[in-house]
Amino acid sequence: MSVIKTGFVLSAVLFASQGLYAGELKGIVTAPDGLPVPLAEVVAKNTATGKPAKVLSTSTGSYSFANLAAGTYDVTVTSIRYLAPLNKAGVAVPPTGAATFDVKLSYLPMGGVPGEGQDAALSSVRRVAPKGKTPRTADGHVDFSGVWSWPVTMDKGEPQWLPAGLPDGSLTPATYCLPHAVLWYNQYVKFVQTPKLMVELYDDDDPAYRQIYLDGRAHPKDEDPSWYGHSVGHWEGDTLVIDRVGFNAKGWMDGDGHHNSEALHVVERMTRPDYGHLMVSMTFEDPAALKGSWTVTRMSILAPEQDVKEYACNENNVDPPHMVVQKKK
Repeated sequence: MSVIKTGFVLSAVLFASQGLYAGELKGIVTAPDGLPVPLAEVVAKNTATGKPAKVLSTSTGSYSFANLAAGTYDVTVTSIRYLAPLNKAGVAVPPTGAATFDVKLSYLPMGGVPGEGQDAALSSVRRVAPKGKTPRTADGHVDFSGVWSWPVTMDKGEPQWLPAGLPDGSLTPATYCLPHAVLWYNQYVKFVQTPKLMVELYDDDDPAYRQIYLDGRAHPKDEDPSWYGHSVGHWEGDTLVIDRVGFNAKGWMDGDGHHNSEALHVVERMTRPDYGHLMVSMTFEDPAALKGSWTVTRMSILAPEQDVKEYACNENNVDPPHMVVQKKK
């Protein structure tokens, strides 16, 4: 090899190691059935510098990192809860051109029963949102009325649990036909909105409704604690802010078995940025179960062809023999 050629090769290696060359990493994220997974979070972490880059997959499941420093990357792909995360170490990105890394995620059993809830989640993330402007009521407020699909988690937050909030080995109350967790994923949710009251209807819970008072009333001073608390709402521009208190301590705070006390306080912030999307940010505060606050942001897509259906948990309840005990974590 000539001196000039040798120098060129050494310079290329040096430039690559210092991130002076930019390459591309791209691919497609799919589910076990081969269909694309939108809104999957793909994180590529440079093994030399430790610097991460993050993108979300598109509606076709594709993702792309442009102008990545040449080198190797540890890639992590996560989606909503029905799919297990994937970790791949040592994915090489060349100094020029593109490296392809396609990802096929696997199912994550839900509620201890493999496959339970996956059809609803798959249907939700593949749903195409109807286009149009944000609808409004006669008084000018955003109108949330309609049937909305299973929510996709956009930001799961980072809760810091206190000992009292940790799973204790019990089965979900829903196993015994009691209400689901405060933070739950229903297949479909229907909002019926009036100027003074909004009613939230579910098709996978018992009780299958929640009332949100919009008439300016305060929370009752002597409210009997309940599974889903007492809800009052007010408007901050186009955002509906819902304040919830009055919870009992019998249920779960989330689907992972974390517990709440009667001091739980939840604030929901609902927006409808266009006709087909609903964004809900939920902030949890519970001095007995959480250190600080915990915020989760979720997105639902309008499902105008669907409706909520009658639900009777005690009819053919076959869950109990299949449920898996939650462990502390």
